[in-house]
Amino acid sequence: MKRSPSVFFIPCLKKLFFMTVFTGLLSACSNEELFILGPQHWQDLGFRVEIRPSPPRVGMNEFIVIASREEYKPGVGLMVMLRVSENDEWRQAIQDGFTGVYRRAVNVDDPVTQSLSVHVRRVKGDNEGDETVLLFPLNQKQAAQ
Repeated sequence: MKRSPSVFFIPCLKKLFFMTVFTGLLSACSNEELFILGPQHWQDLGFRVEIRPSPPRVGMNEFIVIASREEYKPGVGLMVMLRVSENDEWRQAIQDGFTGVYRRAVNVDDPVTQSLSVHVRRVKGDNEGDETVLLFPLNQKQAAQ
């Protein structure tokens, strides 16, 4: 009995597909340094900031502000706004669910000398209306991995 070429060809295509996907996934997991700014504290909240790309570069960078109460409770009920230069307008960060994570991309001109300003205002709770500005220098050292 003669077998059709597709019987041999399809398993080879499946293997090739999975090898390509696996190679792509491995290359996506780069050995990039992780920069975490902070921690800083205000009232009952702790703040730290992750930057993507790490380290920050000239141009648009994503800043991920993580607010937490105590050790693992998310800091919610906040309005978080970011800017890198005092001449720039404040940009409101987008709240990522009720996880205490706020993210926004902001333009960076000089990551060696500039600092990230984080304006935090309570919009819910007992201390509604309280606000502060936290400064995070962008030239901090790499976080331990």
